[in-house]
Amino acid sequence: MRTPQKYFSVDADFTPHAGVGLGNILTQASVGFTVPSDGLSWYVFFGAEGRGVLRNIFLDGNTFRNSHSVDKKPFVGDVQGGIAVVMGRARLAYTHILWIEKFDTQDDTDHFGSISLSFIF
Repeated sequence: MRTPQKYFSVDADFTPHAGVGLGNILTQASVGFTVPSDGLSWYVFFGAEGRGVLRNIFLDGNTFRNSHSVDKKPFVGDVQGGIAVVMGRARLAYTHILWIEKFDTQDDTDHFGSISLSFIF
């Protein structure tokens, strides 16, 4: 009996994460997840994170005196996705990030991307 050949397969990982940040610039708690899917020598990934922001000096202004500020949103988040190519011990990846509005008078969401090259030693 012949063993069927495997031409295409899809594997996926779900990685949750949580964090707390305490500081004079930013105080927040976060929860989120990343879902990478891999096959052959490339994979795509998607992630999301939500944060409850208690203090953000960039939006709330100076801690100890009056300064400019905006009405921030107490709950914010981001979504990211991208693709990575693995070549031996090297990994080349593109990530696109969407930041949800962080304050009430913000015109639109922020979009930005990054390209990274990493090596395993």
